[in-house]
Amino acid sequence: MKTLKLIAASLAVVALATLAIAVSGCKEKSSTQSGGQTVKYTCSMHPDVVQDKPGNCPKCGMALVEKR
Repeated sequence: MKTLKLIAASLAVVALATLAIAVSGCKEKSSTQSGGQTVKYTCSMHPDVVQDKPGNCPKCGMALVEKR
């Protein structure tokens, strides 16, 4: 009976570890580059529109691109 409880506890630990790894791998793209610089996104038609994350331009709806 103790062996069965030990096996069940071990399986629970492995399942939780697997879940934690899977969830941590599903994060969105970071807004920082490898050099520690923050990436900004802008509209190619409206350069005054600048955001910290990708999305659509609030003025025209076009997809924002990385600002270089």
